[in-house]
Amino acid sequence: MKNWDLTLGVDVSKNTLDIYCAEISEHIRIQNGTEGFLQFQKWCKHFNIDLQKSFIVLEYTGGYQYKLLQFCQSRQILYTRIPGLAIKNSLGITRGKNDKVDASRIAQYGEEKHKSLKADEPLNPAIASLKELLHFRKRLVRKCGLPVNR
Repeated sequence: MKNWDLTLGVDVSKNTLDIYCAEISEHIRIQNGTEGFLQFQKWCKHFNIDLQKSFIVLEYTGGYQYKLLQFCQSRQILYTRIPGLAIKNSLGITRGKNDKVDASRIAQYGEEKHKSLKADEPLNPAIASLKELLHFRKRLVRKCGLPVNR
């Protein structure tokens, strides 16, 4: 049984986060960083969303979600990361594709699967730092035009 009141679906991009709350049908696009998280907190306050009683569902991405995960961990907000293919397969054939629609579909997935979803464990800071460094290395190697697996 779920132990949260609201499910927030988050579509993570390199520079932005699209957040959709299924229960109140509201959407916000914020910057993926400190300023965006402050804006997100104001948005939550405006719509009376208690983040301590909310559950954030997001897709695995290429490392762009780590700022959001650190934000969630620092405020003890429950979250889980789901493979994009699992979300896509659960919704069947769908039309349209943009960040707002993706965020709403992720929130819908979270609502439908609330009985089986569990919050992720907090990341070990050392492992999170290593993952960020590996992701940064991959980007640098690609930029230089070298094969990534060297």
